[in-house]
Amino acid sequence: MSRIASLGVALALIVPVSIFARDTRQELTVNLKFAPQEGVQSNSPDLPAAMSERPFELRVEDARKAANPLTIGQGTNDDDKAFPINAGSDVVAYVRETLQQVASGWDLKRESPPQRILTIGITRFFVDESNKALGSVYAAEVQLSYVLADAAGKRLAEGVASGEAHRYGRARSADNCSEVLSDALKEAFADALSNTELQSAWSSGKAAAPAAGQAAPQESVEERLRKLDDLLKKGLITKDEYKTKRAEILKDV
Repeated sequence: MSRIASLGVALALIVPVSIFARDTRQELTVNLKFAPQEGVQSNSPDLPAAMSERPFELRVEDARKAANPLTIGQGTNDDDKAFPINAGSDVVAYVRETLQQVASGWDLKRESPPQRILTIGITRFFVDESNKALGSVYAAEVQLSYVLADAAGKRLAEGVASGEAHRYGRARSADNCSEVLSDALKEAFADALSNTELQSAWSSGKAAAPAAGQAAPQESVEERLRKLDDLLKKGLITKDEYKTKRAEILKDV
């Protein structure tokens, strides 16, 4: 076989591989880990002692409505072309485990049965890497919604919270992504627990009064049915009125 023919065979074998080979520069995978940075201002809320006396259950939900739930950011290569930053595992599981760890460090107890139920919604969990001449600048933003309820499911308080973090680091660094996301997540959680209405409701078990101009939180179907049952038992409404009102409530299910 001639040299030209041999070269042609070699190229024929190599080209398909190069066509289908994955360009790892097109994305960055981050195996999320909680790595808050030393020297970064600590975000520890000033919690009333009564909160630590009310054990709670933590629930976390993904409210980002993202096409790909593993996408957690965006970066740029040396050519300024953008690439996605993806988590290597479930984001909700990471946030739940991290917030449980942080809550424990703040002396909040998780016991069964709980006296309070705190539901956290992840509305934003994003890191942006901006490529520079040397290294990159990382900026993370975490936004959370929260609903606090008692053991029976009665809503006591709700709101939103946010946290941000920035740092300079190495280009395409999964560790730097984890660091700024850790700081932003901790700050957002501290922002939520620092809310005075949430703290009061957690401690007392009484629903927080809505702010001026703000409508009171809508009661759940279960709460409305429970109140209706109480009215019937106390003889404050007739059976016919009970049936009519119950049918109206069940229309919302």
